[in-house]
Amino acid sequence: MAQIKTAFQMWPWQYWAEQRPTEIAIALGDANAGAVTWNWIEVTANIETYAQQLVAQGVKRDQLVAVVAPNSIDVLWLLLAIIRVGARYVGLNPKLPSKALIEQLTALGNNHIWCPDISVAEQLPGHTLSLNPAVTSERIIPVMWQEHRPVSLTLTSGSTGLPKAVVHHPQSHLASASGLLKQMTFTADDSWLLSLPLFHISGLAIVWRWLYRGARIVLVEPALQQQALQWVSHASLVPTQLQRFLDSEYAHQHQLQQVLLGGATIPVSLTTAAEQAGIECWSGYGMTEMASTITVKRANSSAGVGTVLPNRELILRDGEIWVRGKVLCLGYYRNNTIFSLLGCDDDDWFATKDLGEWHDDELFIRGRADNMFISGGENVQPEDIEQVLLQHAAVNQVIVLPIDDHDFGARPVAIVTTAQPLDSYLVDQLVTYMSQNVAPHKRPIRYFSLPECFTQNVKVSRSDLAKWLASQA
Repeated sequence: MAQIKTAFQMWPWQYWAEQRPTEIAIALGDANAGAVTWNWIEVTANIETYAQQLVAQGVKRDQLVAVVAPNSIDVLWLLLAIIRVGARYVGLNPKLPSKALIEQLTALGNNHIWCPDISVAEQLPGHTLSLNPAVTSERIIPVMWQEHRPVSLTLTSGSTGLPKAVVHHPQSHLASASGLLKQMTFTADDSWLLSLPLFHISGLAIVWRWLYRGARIVLVEPALQQQALQWVSHASLVPTQLQRFLDSEYAHQHQLQQVLLGGATIPVSLTTAAEQAGIECWSGYGMTEMASTITVKRANSSAGVGTVLPNRELILRDGEIWVRGKVLCLGYYRNNTIFSLLGCDDDDWFATKDLGEWHDDELFIRGRADNMFISGGENVQPEDIEQVLLQHAAVNQVIVLPIDDHDFGARPVAIVTTAQPLDSYLVDQLVTYMSQNVAPHKRPIRYFSLPECFTQNVKVSRSDLAKWLASQA
């Protein structure tokens, strides 16, 4: 097996082109069934070709290149080529309305834009890039591999205002990959499905695990993702993706070994079914500012999120989680400047605003400090209610939000995905179940089905869901 580097002295793809030149690095489907593939030598050559196209169109060091597109091989080439020329990649959700995209790109002050939907691209600020093999440059690209050069911006939603743009360099991405892979087994001969979007930190994390290990990354069209889980050894999934795979015909015969779950609280019934199908499930706790996963464990009946991974540190201060380490981002990007996210007295520690507790050396997340609301004079943490509801056999996913109430100030409502229709019979079951398990101020007064538009997201935005809930009144 090729040696695994703890630090690269050259571009990672160049290193693997030397160590594993003819091994398949990228596959657009099942490599054993004739899918289009690239080995590490071809990957290196393609990145140079795309980098030359960027240079020919005026992309310069430290400029911002926004990519507004779903995952594709072009997006992957662009991401790597943008890094190669010393520019900075920022991915945006192509499902966002044009107004939101314009607001975000204007706030970022981006220089270049690539969007395959021409009608959308014409509305967006920034010089529009094209991918045309005829547009090349013979210039030498003098940018050398540097672990501390800013390479990516990832937008993370707050409770109000525009999303923050979190800046990472290769060291934080690679340290994230290194720490996780000391727990999960992922060898250079394995394959990881690019199952999450590259505008999200969890999607970028897949790319950097692939680069760190010199393994294989697999891309397919969205309609083929369930089928692709037969061909790969590893995948990062949200619970609904794993549930759909287990319910599909493809689950009867597969090579899937390990799944890293995230994006929502995970039902025990789901991970039990996966383990019975021979799939190891891992769960944990992470955030964009820390380059994805912070703690991890083999998923089990405990509601905890495991222990802290290497290259990360975590402490509790008055019940709030504070973190630091090699994976911590450089800061937030605005007005063409990177601003530190640390205060003068924070001693390198970042306050997450997440609440936690330690029990038997395992971290338990108690919710967000800014999610708490008061009902009838009682503090209510929505995540406490969600944990109880997820123990009901019919509930697959749940988010609890407050609604205004004249007598109590606020009351909880539950927005759920369920294994059976959310009819009056099931609602009555849930009402009875909650009356037996939680105090009156924690019992949801209404139940809604989670709208389909939210089920496709890696992580459901509570603020967006709250706006939808307000529209139902």
